[in-house]
Amino acid sequence: ITHFTEQPDKDLNEGLRLELHRLVDNYCDRHQNEPEGEDQEWVVLQELEDGFNEVLLNTVDLSYQNDSQDSSPLLPEVRQELRSRLRRSPVISLEDQDFESWDPRESFSDRVLRFFQRLLGYLLQKWRALLAWLRRAVAAGMRALCCAVETVWSVFQDFCSFMAQALGFTIQA
Repeated sequence: ITHFTEQPDKDLNEGLRLELHRLVDNYCDRHQNEPEGEDQEWVVLQELEDGFNEVLLNTVDLSYQNDSQDSSPLLPEVRQELRSRLRRSPVISLEDQDFESWDPRESFSDRVLRFFQRLLGYLLQKWRALLAWLRRAVAAGMRALCCAVETVWSVFQDFCSFMAQALGFTIQA
């Protein structure tokens, strides 16, 4: 039974790995097949960042749907909020990262590695910030839900108590 419950996650994780590898392959191909230059490097790097974020967010959505088959899929508003949080992350923006200027003497592999390492570090920071926000939001939401349930429960208890007294007085009369 464990094998069947773990299989969807394994398939999702493998699919994620394949998509991430495909994005990296495209990144390397773009470097090799297009004119080199600092502006072009920047465009390709931004496209890679967008691709990573989209693939990761889609996998989060699919994983949530697989893990929460009894509940509804992520609401579009929740998906949009996650995307929005990634865009306006408190992490310093990619544009503000300290990328050294492009050096024509630098080898292709060194340049790709340098840019890729910076991008990965940046994305790790952004996703950590997103996860921290999500944990805070869930905790706050659960606290709010608990307070709402406690309030309703209190009103219901008062109602039951009142009805017991009212019915008790009616029966005695």
